[in-house]
Amino acid sequence: MIKATAYAGTLLALSLASVPATAQVQDYEVITAPAMIAPEATSAVLTEVTMAGDRQIAVGDYGLVISRDSADAEWQQALVDTSVFLTSVDFANELQGWAVGHHGVIMHTSDGGRTWQRQLDGFQYIELQQLYFAAQVERLTEMLDNDELSEDERYELEMELETAEFQLENAEFAVQEGPTKPFLDVLVLSEQVILVSGAYGSLLRSIDGGATWNLLDAAVENPDNFHLNALEGGAEFIFLAGEAGQLFRSNDQGTSWETLESPYYGSYFGLHVDAQDRLWVFGLRGNIFVSDDQGDSFRQIKLEDPVNINAAADAPDGGVYLVGNAGALAWASADGEIIETRHASGAALTDLVINKDQSLTLVGQLGVLTLPAFAQ
Repeated sequence: MIKATAYAGTLLALSLASVPATAQVQDYEVITAPAMIAPEATSAVLTEVTMAGDRQIAVGDYGLVISRDSADAEWQQALVDTSVFLTSVDFANELQGWAVGHHGVIMHTSDGGRTWQRQLDGFQYIELQQLYFAAQVERLTEMLDNDELSEDERYELEMELETAEFQLENAEFAVQEGPTKPFLDVLVLSEQVILVSGAYGSLLRSIDGGATWNLLDAAVENPDNFHLNALEGGAEFIFLAGEAGQLFRSNDQGTSWETLESPYYGSYFGLHVDAQDRLWVFGLRGNIFVSDDQGDSFRQIKLEDPVNINAAADAPDGGVYLVGNAGALAWASADGEIIETRHASGAALTDLVINKDQSLTLVGQLGVLTLPAFAQ
């Protein structure tokens, strides 16, 4: 699994702001309109960049996907059959990859990111939600018919049923409103197993390479439907993070999730598991935490400049690089040593990859940016 941590915070705000309160179904031609070929694609808003072998692939606004064979090659725009804002991309290997974005779109490539096709769109996602929450209501109603339930068990089931009924009503209303929910991160565990998280507690998984998708919303203890901004995989666990300090882990590829005790109750925008299998969690106002024990405990790492941190990647000589808003760039060790700088552009930086010469390829508000090797 090849992963560059997803950025969600500012993009989610843009996502929700872009959906009019009176949006109707006919407003969603953007889902099926192919991405236009743009001569200035490398200067457009880009959200995430990842590696597929030696190839670099970045995604962003208007369905843009660009790729290049190496860090010194020219970027080429891919053929993409949607124009939605793409938020995240991940690859299983050099050829098989997935990208997600606004309006419930999930994309797949089998040729290393050169061409992309939709596997799911927001209309199909609404149908999945209707079936899923209707089944939840039926299951919980049957469970409540058991006369041997304790008072506490009955109360718990009643609360779960109330939540499921509310979510079913929302899914039914969405038929009229249209597919407004953005997906925010994708984690590819293999050519067959893919996880997707998103706004309002959305969580999906495919175990057949995206041919079918199953909802996992109820597997996560998230009664307020907080946005689930980031997914990341380690040697033993998968991790999931979101708004209001939401932090979860799974040891069975997402079938079940354990709620972790969070060191912070603001929004997390990203996760990263480093080469030593340490978990890094980061987000709003420069809050950064690292765990040596798979999320059982955390220690805080503080930046002098508390800007939102959006992504992280392993530094070649140890520690991690962190990027964020206002051109923020830092190197941090797990022991708390910090070196901070700024990209001259001052642009929001949303992701990065490290090139073979240790220079950085950055993406964000101004598209593709570069930086020489970061002095540590």
